[in-house]
Amino acid sequence: MVLTAAGVISMTSVLRADENAPVASANTNQTQEATPPPTSAPPPAPLMMALGKASLADPLNKAGINIYGYVEGGYMYDFTAPSIHDGPTYMGFNSFKNQPILDKISLNFERTVDPTKKQFDVGFRAEGIYGADAAFIHSDGVADTQTGRYQWDPLQAYVDVAFPGLPMKLRVGKWIELAGFEQYSANIYGAFGDPARALYSYSYQFLYAEPGTQTGALLTYVLSPKWTFDAGCTLGWNQSLRSSHDSLDFLGRITFTPSDKTSIIFVMTEGPEFPTAVGNNLPPRDHSDFWTALDLVITQKINDKLSLGLGFDYVETPHIPGLSGNDKQWGGVAQYVSYAFDPHITLNTRLEWYKDAANGFSLGAPVSANYYGATVGVAVKPFPKHDILSHLLFRPEIRYDYSDERVFGTGDHNQVTFNVDALFTF
Repeated sequence: MVLTAAGVISMTSVLRADENAPVASANTNQTQEATPPPTSAPPPAPLMMALGKASLADPLNKAGINIYGYVEGGYMYDFTAPSIHDGPTYMGFNSFKNQPILDKISLNFERTVDPTKKQFDVGFRAEGIYGADAAFIHSDGVADTQTGRYQWDPLQAYVDVAFPGLPMKLRVGKWIELAGFEQYSANIYGAFGDPARALYSYSYQFLYAEPGTQTGALLTYVLSPKWTFDAGCTLGWNQSLRSSHDSLDFLGRITFTPSDKTSIIFVMTEGPEFPTAVGNNLPPRDHSDFWTALDLVITQKINDKLSLGLGFDYVETPHIPGLSGNDKQWGGVAQYVSYAFDPHITLNTRLEWYKDAANGFSLGAPVSANYYGATVGVAVKPFPKHDILSHLLFRPEIRYDYSDERVFGTGDHNQVTFNVDALFTF
């Protein structure tokens, strides 16, 4: 499964140890948190600017604390089955047809640490969200008993400790998962650059072959500007305070940046993940069948306008309770291209192939199937030079999906959707 790489990347972010650091301009998310050591705090976004005018920002700046967030709302129209409001689309967060949706409001309090300084330091991040997306990303035992379309979620809460004399830091808490080319948060520098998640809709890989959040402890060691290593243990995929898991997962990541234009990131998780759902009345825990999840992200910046990327995910387990057969696998490949015509408009594309060979287990589909997707969108900044309005972004896109089984809408092989969102970072 070798595809020509494609994708959007800001290599500045690849030189960061914590890609989850906020940015002043509008953006969206992922080579994921996957970037080496954090650098200095970014320029102030509108919220910190407002606090500064109220003479409240100086104490925060002196303490290295940044407060920021974003608001995202969108719309999806299904051309294939426009009258079937509840028909399956397998688009995850973008599953509300023919109606405007408040995806999420995010608010972050953050203090980053830089392990390359080899000094003792303590940082943290707390992020809460509210909106339609929150219902899809609850972890087990954390705000997962809510009902209704709009919910809230404490998405991230962790502490970072940097060590004296060593280029290391220890993270303890809950964070957005490390794997994948795309990331959940909409204002994080990642493989896509600015915006980090250049397309409004998500790939199959992101939705179905990667965890949403992880809770545990992670140790980061910055060997050199080119090599960063992470290793730790977690409670499992989307597991937190009331974990259905009673054993720990292994989580590891290797980040290699041979130049300021190239990044290669490999992530591996290993552990008994069934069930991955949250809430009460879950099926019995499977302790013996370990899932192996592998993720590879390659990004290449060709020039100031053109960037390419490749994302690969593979998950395998020898058995899933309730499903016949052995050696269940799912995963896929996605390739990305981004071309910035000017500060106002960036063209973003994604081609993907995803296979579920586990009787539809990963997607919740009725059968095993191959899925193919092609998405073309533009990221539009109407006012790229304005102090405030430069943080406003629109992302219209056309997406075509095909499955070799009749799984969409009323039993279609094909699905064509129009998606658009407005994003404002503050």
